[in-house]
Amino acid sequence: MKQNRWMAILLAATLLVTACKNNFLNEYPEGQLNEGNFFISTDDFKQALTGAYVPLRGAINPTRGTYEAGSGINNIAFFMDEMRSDNTHYDYNAKDRGGAGYEQLADFMDEATNGVVASRYQAAYVGISRTNVILDRIAAISFQMDEADRKMITGEAKALRAHYYFDLVRHYGAVPLHLHEVKAVSDAFLPRTGADTVYAQIIQDFTDALALLGPPAGFPQSGHVTKGMAATELALVYITRKRFADAVPLLQSVTQMGYDLLPDYASIFTPANENSRESIFEIQYKEGTEGLQGNLIYRFIPVTPDTKAILDISYNNSDGGWNVPSDDMMAAYELNDKRMDASVAIAEGRLDANADFVPEKIVSVVNYPGPPAGKVAKRFIRKYLHPPYTTVNNTGDNWPVFRYADVLLMLAECLNEGGAAAEALPHLNRVRARAGLPAVTTTDQAQLRAIIAHERRIELAFENHRWLDLVRTEQAIPVITAYGAYMKAHYGYLHPSSYNVNNNRLVYAIPFREMQYNKQLVQNNGY
Repeated sequence: MKQNRWMAILLAATLLVTACKNNFLNEYPEGQLNEGNFFISTDDFKQALTGAYVPLRGAINPTRGTYEAGSGINNIAFFMDEMRSDNTHYDYNAKDRGGAGYEQLADFMDEATNGVVASRYQAAYVGISRTNVILDRIAAISFQMDEADRKMITGEAKALRAHYYFDLVRHYGAVPLHLHEVKAVSDAFLPRTGADTVYAQIIQDFTDALALLGPPAGFPQSGHVTKGMAATELALVYITRKRFADAVPLLQSVTQMGYDLLPDYASIFTPANENSRESIFEIQYKEGTEGLQGNLIYRFIPVTPDTKAILDISYNNSDGGWNVPSDDMMAAYELNDKRMDASVAIAEGRLDANADFVPEKIVSVVNYPGPPAGKVAKRFIRKYLHPPYTTVNNTGDNWPVFRYADVLLMLAECLNEGGAAAEALPHLNRVRARAGLPAVTTTDQAQLRAIIAHERRIELAFENHRWLDLVRTEQAIPVITAYGAYMKAHYGYLHPSSYNVNNNRLVYAIPFREMQYNKQLVQNNGY
């Protein structure tokens, strides 16, 4: 998937072409991309497929308020999935209140005008639009395409469309269901489709993709969707719908596709192990000048006038301090859990004459006694820190979407929910053994349910799973209400009406901009 930047530009231009059938003379301008000279070869379809992955990623900073070429779902997902949960918060910056829209997401005070909520919604539909174009055009090709290519392109496009819709329905509820290329204004504006119907389409698309795609051809993988990804995400769809028995054979099939746990937890996230045996699906980034870079570590480290002690490159980082591991998160780690040190670190330093934090070194969070006199300590996520970096705001760390450990924990959850607790234990204990923790032995269903949920929180921390796990297990309201009470008692800057968590807040608002464009949309309750 790590292709040249021009491919994304190519597809963007292609999607702007209308389906006009009454062109005077029916001649197409030479040297320009249009419906007459694109989608006429297998390579055209492969380039279009590459473009369908782009909205997953986004390069450099997310656009605040609108989706553009530099914005993507992953660059903003942590605001809505980690900071919404009890895993992370933000480092309150009294000197710069420009990030108030981000803070609102963590504090449950966001509204329909929130730019992050709008950007994620639109990015998903850009991805859906691109997959719809591919699927409609490939069904009507007039040239001979190799059957293996046709299956690959169709299968990946269907899996991506299902992935985008799954992202939408979990975050916004009922959404417009577009399944074909938009060729007229009347096609562009649809009412919201009920969540049950959207889920049915997601299941159908993933099922179709499973029949068309193959397992990983080898490791490291290419970064493309495979049968393993389709089976894993379809299983999660079933789990979200509480169809645990339907998820079990899918997850069991993934265990037969060559995936495995890497021996060392910290090594999973290193650039050297991208797309490894533990990877089911990753969002791809590449450091360099091709426009495929990421920069999320800059968002996670503290605001500082000099990043040298953390990133090994100097930069005045004014956009950090987000996704900061919470007190609650740190207290959740068991004694001697190896994942703590691999996941979280402490930047220790001082305040300069302007009261700005200047880090001096990185220290381990394990048994940290607190900063020495005259020093300041700030936690940050270590998983995605792999210096040295050669260019500011330019990193190559991939983002894990699904890992094999996730498959094992989902399988354990499904077996336990199906009354087979004893069969669930080996899968759970494989994950715990790597973390250096003792095996779980209880077969009490309720106890094991809580243990598996806790294990998912720790194993998948800072990978954008926690909030959605809390919602699907119906624990979001009690867990975050208690967490919010603690936060308001300890952080005086929080508004009294923050953390008012109710059923309305289990989904986000339909973006205000979309409501203005499409008068058929009805807003979610409470917004």
